Amino acid sequence: FHGRLRKSPVTGMMEVHYPSYKRQLKFVVSALITIAMLNAAFWTMIASLNMQGYINPKHDPDRWHEGNKHPFHWPALSKLAEPGLRCFFPVIIHVAIIFTFNNIYRVIATYLTKWENHQTQLNFSNSLILKRFMFEAFDCYVALFYLAFYERDISKLRTELISVFNIDTVRRLALECIVPMILQRLTRKKTDSKGKKTDDVNSQPYAPLSDQAKLDEYEQFDDYMEILIQFGYATLFASAYPLASSIMIIANLVEIRSDTFKLSFICRKPRSLRCDGLGMWGNLLKGLVTLSALTNCLIFGFTSGQLMEWLPSLYMIDESDHMRFSDNKGWLVIFIIFGAERALLLIKFLVNAIIPDIPEDVMDELERKHYVQEEESRQFERSLGSKDD
Repeated sequence: FHGRLRKSPVTGMMEVHYPSYKRQLKFVVSALITIAMLNAAFWTMIASLNMQGYINPKHDPDRWHEGNKHPFHWPALSKLAEPGLRCFFPVIIHVAIIFTFNNIYRVIATYLTKWENHQTQLNFSNSLILKRFMFEAFDCYVALFYLAFYERDISKLRTELISVFNIDTVRRLALECIVPMILQRLTRKKTDSKGKKTDDVNSQPYAPLSDQAKLDEYEQFDDYMEILIQFGYATLFASAYPLASSIMIIANLVEIRSDTFKLSFICRKPRSLRCDGLGMWGNLLKGLVTLSALTNCLIFGFTSGQLMEWLPSLYMIDESDHMRFSDNKGWLVIFIIFGAERALLLIKFLVNAIIPDIPEDVMDELERKHYVQEEESRQFERSLGSKDD
């Protein structure tokens, strides 16, 4: 943190001050740079969906025709999705591009956050977390939101979600543990071959510390971010891919073991810092849960045929075999969807209100501990008073 010295209007002492308007201007510049990166990520997503065959006017001829052409259809890329050429390569390329964009923006976000000149480490961390999550969430979810609410095709949404979610899960487990372990073993072999020509000075009691210093630094930030993004896949689109939550549990059980191995043999031991909660991470998790109520209700009513199975009188099937609202019934569908969303939010708030943050038995133990400490303090003060008398 840097700024100019000034006399504090509160304490009257000299302090380092940085004008808030300058930081707000830097926030605007950071937002513009982030929007430019998001724009590049969006058009990359459009190219990927064209290569996978998801964007094709022939799939909905009533909506897309000569008088109303599809704005995102690129025929040159769509040819790659014709039968015989379509495969998982576009999906793998899409996941690789997402990973590359996220790594590029990680560097940019760190630089921008330092440039904003935050006064405290907490403000710096919160700003960095918010930037990276907004970008990575957009990069990962924008294709799914496009298929769900612009194309309104549940089969395309489900196929893309299964492909991206499963490939990203395998990618995360491989890059976090397997690849670093292979690279580390190759590096150790080279080091051992060179070490045979030198003295045995390093094989002293301090050798374990020197070995630890040679290991890679543990990136706790990335682990938190990946779990958060994975949680978004499982909650925001739960009605399209209910199996995602089960796969996430299995993947996390495997990742617990892989992270244990990573912390034991691949990365340096991290410095432990105590805190009273998840902070910004917890707020983002709550935001995803709240948003998931809306997205799943919209998928339930607009994208899939789930609501039509319950209330068929509100819908009709056109000549192209696409689901449409019945005449003068659209307002009722919207009322049901948003009513269900409000009901889910009400249940969420009730659950938060009913279940305490600290269990009652734990609170009793804490109060008991506090009471015992106060009694011991009083007894000690009485003993000191009796000695003085």
